[in-house]
Amino acid sequence: MPDYISRQGEAWDQIALSRLSGEHQMGDVLALNVDELDALLLSGETRVSVPEQAAAERVRSLPPWERM
Repeated sequence: MPDYISRQGEAWDQIALSRLSGEHQMGDVLALNVDELDALLLSGETRVSVPEQAAAERVRSLPPWERM
């Protein structure tokens, strides 16, 4: 599982959005970083574990009008 170094004032949902497919995966990031759960906003240079994405999750589906 890759690590991510946070920026000053970065929130958990921002990390999930930038490193995964969206804010809805914030729970996955939190589950891997139990020691840091007391922080709403992270200090700079905090090492955060981020789950790896499956290849299928990274591929976005085409809109219906482009599927033909």
